[in-house]
Amino acid sequence: MKRILVTLVVLVLVGSAFAAQNKNAKSPAKEKAPAVDCSTVDDATLAANVKDKLSKTPSLKDANIDVTASGGTVTLTGSLSKGQLKGVATNQARRVPCVKKVDNQITVPKISTPPKPRNGNKSA
Repeated sequence: MKRILVTLVVLVLVGSAFAAQNKNAKSPAKEKAPAVDCSTVDDATLAANVKDKLSKTPSLKDANIDVTASGGTVTLTGSLSKGQLKGVATNQARRVPCVKKVDNQITVPKISTPPKPRNGNKSA
């Protein structure tokens, strides 16, 4: 009888703790970066900002990517070892304020696979 009573008290306490949580409470919002006036950002600054963003991306920090900008369009050139990094570079460049379009011309060398062994047991 005592066990049942203790179990009931514990369940009531745990239940009230969950009920007391405010489900409508907002989590602290991330601070937004101040708005950038894109009319004051020239092509050289935009290219430098994209290059800086790419260099701070862990998977791209050692990559040799050239960046040029013209009228808000950023062109990426160079070579990467993995195809997925090409997409990472595009996404990171798009996150830079004032980038309107990304023209990704980065190449990924094809890995040559050894030829498949031929089966000598062909029947004609």
